[in-house]
Amino acid sequence: RQDASERNAVEGKFGEGKRKYGLGLIRARLQETSETVVALQFLILNLERKLRVLFLKFLHNTILYFDNRNLACI
Repeated sequence: RQDASERNAVEGKFGEGKRKYGLGLIRARLQETSETVVALQFLILNLERKLRVLFLKFLHNTILYFDNRNLACI
């Protein structure tokens, strides 16, 4: 059961890669080139996720900063 759960998570990431990053559209002829393209696309997927988390933290801290400034002015 746990194995199926882990497999679903991995397959979900592959599905996301196919939908958003074109993993299903790789046309490289050599296996080494195909593996490089896949690795780069997963690198981009991970970087995008980290950037999204960083942006949300920045946005949250900015909102807190301005909320605290407005309270100090009242």
